[in-house]
Amino acid sequence: MIGHSERIWLMLVGLTLAGAWLGEAGSAGWLLTLTVAFLIGFKGMMVIDHYMEMRLANRRIRRALLIFLSLVILLVIIGYGWGDEFRRLTAFD
Repeated sequence: MIGHSERIWLMLVGLTLAGAWLGEAGSAGWLLTLTVAFLIGFKGMMVIDHYMEMRLANRRIRRALLIFLSLVILLVIIGYGWGDEFRRLTAFD
């Protein structure tokens, strides 16, 4: 019998495979970028809440993890939308 943790794990694996498939088969664009950002956020919340058991943990620790997750999502979106500008600004040429 499959328990709650195993179902969550299977869902995370399925979402990871779906994200990899989208990245390979999908055409680049804002829709794909936002979909991937949503998948990262959803999977991150599942890991933080279910595997790390942060729902009942100290609020500061949980908040720090949520801020980190938000920064990762923001960097994915910035990387797609303004990647060329950041590359140009950070080049040593």
